[in-house]
Amino acid sequence: MGAVYVIQGILIYIYAFDHNPPHIHVRWGEGTFTITIKDRIIEGRAKSKTIRLINDFIDEHEDEIMELWGKAQRGEIIKKVQR
Repeated sequence: MGAVYVIQGILIYIYAFDHNPPHIHVRWGEGTFTITIKDRIIEGRAKSKTIRLINDFIDEHEDEIMELWGKAQRGEIIKKVQR
C-alpha cells in the first residue's frame, strides 16, 4: 500500500492488520520511525523537527487517523488522503 498522507515530502503509512497500540509509520529521506497515535511513543530515530511536524499533524487529525487505523485493522481499503 502507498502512503496515506504526504506532508512536506514525509510519507505516512497505516498498515492493515498491524499490531497494537494504534500507530503510524513515517518515512522520509533519512530514515523511518513509528509513533503511537495516543501517547506518542516513538520507535526509531528522527530529527526533532520531523517529530514536531508529525506530532502537530496528529494533533490536528487524530480522529481521522484513528478512523483509518480502524478500517485498516478490519482489512478495509484505505486510500491516500488529499491535503
